[in-house]
Amino acid sequence: MGFSFRRLIIPGALMALLSFTSCKEKKEDNKATVSPPVRVTVMKAADQDIDNTRLYSGTVAVANSTTVSFSVPGTITNLYASEGQHVSKGQMLGRVKSGEYENARNIAYAQLAEAQDGYERLKKLHDANALPDVKWVEMEQKLKQAQNAAEMADRMVANAVITAPVSGTISKKFADVGQTVIAVQPIYEIISTDALDLEVPVSENQIGDFNIGRKAYITFDSENIPPVDGHVTFKSVNADPLTRTYTVKIAISSMGGKIMPGMIANVKFETPKDLSPESSVIVLPSKAVLLNEDNQLFVWVVSNSRAERRFVEADELSANGVIIKSGLQPGDSVIVEGMQKVGTGSLVEALTK
Repeated sequence: MGFSFRRLIIPGALMALLSFTSCKEKKEDNKATVSPPVRVTVMKAADQDIDNTRLYSGTVAVANSTTVSFSVPGTITNLYASEGQHVSKGQMLGRVKSGEYENARNIAYAQLAEAQDGYERLKKLHDANALPDVKWVEMEQKLKQAQNAAEMADRMVANAVITAPVSGTISKKFADVGQTVIAVQPIYEIISTDALDLEVPVSENQIGDFNIGRKAYITFDSENIPPVDGHVTFKSVNADPLTRTYTVKIAISSMGGKIMPGMIANVKFETPKDLSPESSVIVLPSKAVLLNEDNQLFVWVVSNSRAERRFVEADELSANGVIIKSGLQPGDSVIVEGMQKVGTGSLVEALTK
């Protein structure tokens, strides 16, 4: 009996000891998994007085471009211009192999000479009323056909050469010597660098404020380009299918080649008459406004020491940052630094900016 009791007691004591040890380890593990708060910098959302002058970014584009191509098919034998070269109207740019067209022209002119000779012979008979009218009409038609064939042969030979239809700069070269091309296949693109357009994308909720003639004030990052004044010359009526923006164009000069296609410009538009020069809105630094995978704008705010995602609507850019249209209230603590380290519900330690 004593032996059996000891056998029962010892395992029970071991189990109690193991249970106590396990509970202690769990408590220690729980303590170890508690993450320290993430340190972030916040700013209080508050109404700010801003300048209602609209700020945009635009891209310089050519106002006029012309594509040059051969009117006949053939193998290119010569190209006389290269990309970046200035060409004058009427300047020869290239030619295709024209031997076949010249042979066809020789044949056409031989047939024309034969028809002309026949016409002169029959004319004497016709004038003497010794030739039936039917024969005379046939001769006239034959001569006319020979003349048309000769004119067509001349055009084919002439079309084996391309010349610049306008003065400008070769922006693109699409073919090389030895290449066989079809009619109207692009060979060169010529652009005019004197007259340029500044293309500005405008959102659908702002395009209604734009009218032809609205003044714009343009600056470039380059110190060599002075500020430029311009006005709206074109407003698109169709939105871009990808960006859902409308294009507004401003006519500008190249300033003697200082401004070139592809440059980025900063544009201020004159304040619309229905807006005061200044108004009060919530403005955040652009880095604080983020975009999720569904193309929704959001910010991180701090509520009860926890990070919270807040979806917002942004109106436009101002000189001070992004204008928030909805989603925030004055007094909300918006994370402006350290937002990349937080997630929904993250414990944070907020430092006021």
